Amino acid sequence: MATTHHPHDDAFDPGLWAHYAAALVGVWFFMSSVVWHDGMAVRSLDWIFALLVMGAAVLTLRHANRHWLISGLGAVILIFSFVLPHESGLTIWNERVVGALLVLLGLVGGGELSSEDS
Repeated sequence: MATTHHPHDDAFDPGLWAHYAAALVGVWFFMSSVVWHDGMAVRSLDWIFALLVMGAAVLTLRHANRHWLISGLGAVILIFSFVLPHESGLTIWNERVVGALLVLLGLVGGGELSSEDS
């Protein structure tokens, strides 16, 4: 008995959804660093890390074994939220929530797009 593979089966892969969600979290982190800019050098780190997160999320769509990059970037953002000074409590909690979400989303493996999806 042969099993057939339907192209729509890949759409429900949890790894793909985790990569897409990590990209959306990266977009949120970029936009929040621009909107809630408090004039500190830390804010310039936020948008740089947001671009790195979006790049890592796109990279993991083709190379699923690199999903640990998302967790690593989330851990760095989380550590920076505790170590570096901030002027606003809002930006601290934004970094902590984004960092925690990225750590969790990066733990989800799989989700590699096939070569015909390009």
